[in-house]
Amino acid sequence: MPKTSSRRKRNLSARQMKILYVCPFAHYPGHFSWAATRETGALKQAGIDVRLLTFCGAIDETEIKVPQITVLSRTGSGHLVRQLFAILRKNAITRWLLMSFETFLTLTTAIKLKKRLSIDVIHLRDGEPYLFLPHILCLPFKNYKWLVSLTASNIYPPEEIKSFKLLVYTTAVRVLNNKMWRPLYKFSLTRNRFLFVVQNDRALRDYSNYMAGIFNGIVECLPVGTSTTTEIVSKKEARRHLSIPLDRPVFLAFGAYHSGKDLQTIFHALKDLPGVYFVHAGSQAFGLGVDLEEVARGYIEANRMSIRNYYVPESEKPYYFLAADAVILSYTRQFLSTSSLLWEASRFGIPVIASDNGQLKELMVAFQPGLLFSAQDPDSLREAILRFISLKPKEVKVLKNNCHRFAKEFSMDKWAGKCVSFYGSLLKEPENR
Repeated sequence: MPKTSSRRKRNLSARQMKILYVCPFAHYPGHFSWAATRETGALKQAGIDVRLLTFCGAIDETEIKVPQITVLSRTGSGHLVRQLFAILRKNAITRWLLMSFETFLTLTTAIKLKKRLSIDVIHLRDGEPYLFLPHILCLPFKNYKWLVSLTASNIYPPEEIKSFKLLVYTTAVRVLNNKMWRPLYKFSLTRNRFLFVVQNDRALRDYSNYMAGIFNGIVECLPVGTSTTTEIVSKKEARRHLSIPLDRPVFLAFGAYHSGKDLQTIFHALKDLPGVYFVHAGSQAFGLGVDLEEVARGYIEANRMSIRNYYVPESEKPYYFLAADAVILSYTRQFLSTSSLLWEASRFGIPVIASDNGQLKELMVAFQPGLLFSAQDPDSLREAILRFISLKPKEVKVLKNNCHRFAKEFSMDKWAGKCVSFYGSLLKEPENR
């Protein structure tokens, strides 16, 4: 080993590993803000010197436990630009264009900060959809280390085109998956080190074979992490807080609505279950233009549902989950990415009724945190809901215990430990590929 490499290794072992955690979309609804706050906190807890880089902050600002850097300042001209961007985000098409620009500026800033802050590894949360950007932007440099997380949204796009917006989205994904990018990736990997982490074994296999195996050998599986909640309220207290009935079975659908979620099957299944109350909480991820309340009204009476279209901050989550008897996870058959909502429900010890999609089915079978139904089949979901309602208290308790077991198996501590291991592998001397 060359002397310079030995010196670099000794210097690294004598100080904390320095990580720049980059989340360009932390200001959008969905998992982004949660990831930016909880994952950086877990890395700090694991002894990592971590800094968070966002475009203009995270939605859950109060949850951030590490130093944060934003591309856009909160004062002066930055404040005016924020207001302009807020207007542009109201339209789906201009929002998608804006997201490209935001990602470009955030990654450019990350590359500049790498040397200024003596960063060891740039950890990019959600490298999709613009997988090519860090490769292009890093071409003038050598020996930069990147850990890039992927949700597999690029390789599992929706197959059903229900609107012009979805057509634009799926067309863009096809362009991003075109093999014209392969020479760029091949050249980029000769100059800088990349490790891609995905959330399940199916995505690990498919990204390892992506574009004739261009990333084979540099893809690892890093499941989502979670924790058990420390803030407990009673079911009665939670329901009163949310102004929902105390005397009915309550089923919750939670989180940002996206093209892989199938809420219509839930609405259809609940149509003939008048004794059941339904709650949906969460905003649309990328402005797909669906009025969920209007669609739901075609199936469910207004007095037995509550559609709350807003981003639910961390402080309010316990009320929604602990008010529910069960959480319904309903996805299209084509959805093969990880359902992070299973982790959220398990964190609160709330059983789930889940569609039989890919890894979700495997986890449901392995941990038994609830009941399964056939994806996109309202009759199957209706039967599962009726089965759940008929469960004895001791049977529900078993499901809740299984949820807690799941949360311990996929803890944030284990997630952070795997990250530290991956950082270490990136900082080792590269082997010939």
